[in-house]
Amino acid sequence: MINVLIVDDQNLTQKLIETYLKPESEINIVGFAHNGQEAIAKIPLLQPNVILMDVEMPEMDGLSATKIITQQFPQSKVLIFTVHDHEENLSQALKNGAKGYLLKTATAQELANAIYYVNQGYFHLSVELTEKYLQKIVITKSEFEEVSKIERKVNYLYRALGKIENHLQQSSRGNLEEHLELKLEDIVQQEMARLHDRDSNLQFKVDRMKHSQERLEKSVSYLFRIQIALIVIILLFAAYVVFNRLN
Repeated sequence: MINVLIVDDQNLTQKLIETYLKPESEINIVGFAHNGQEAIAKIPLLQPNVILMDVEMPEMDGLSATKIITQQFPQSKVLIFTVHDHEENLSQALKNGAKGYLLKTATAQELANAIYYVNQGYFHLSVELTEKYLQKIVITKSEFEEVSKIERKVNYLYRALGKIENHLQQSSRGNLEEHLELKLEDIVQQEMARLHDRDSNLQFKVDRMKHSQERLEKSVSYLFRIQIALIVIILLFAAYVVFNRLN
């Protein structure tokens, strides 16, 4: 016979759990408590094998009570029975010594099975929580393939570095110095060619500026001649008008 103590601050929930477990001939409900403090006080008298513990309760919550119970009454195993599926609550419950964590969405049979498992010393976790947290640690096929690609690239780089290192070790000092000298000469030639191109480009720009200046000077001279011609025409026209009025 498995003696069970139900700890929940809601009377309706206590009655519902009692209804769930009533058909189980191997489970005996020895008492009820409305908070963790009341449960701890009743354990010496009731001697429960399994304590069905809610999390949120007044005066003392279920997680705090679980820690005290596992330290003072190790013969009583705590099975958390709650609506909360938060990872923090599950982690704290395990840390405090709970032997199982079941959600209140469980069926009557799931609740009974959890009590049987915990009483036998097995850890029991709600199916919903098992699926939820397994998804966080399982590496998918695509992630595995991506890791494999990265590993292949890293291995290729290591092999390439190894070849370079071997080549340098096998090369003599003279060959290495000659190689560096040729490389330096090549760099100098490239830099001189770049400077030559830059100078050529600057000279081209200067020539264009000179050409533009010459065109501008010609345009100014042309405009000046046109202006003089217009002034002469205006003066001739004025003289013509005056001459006609005098006659």
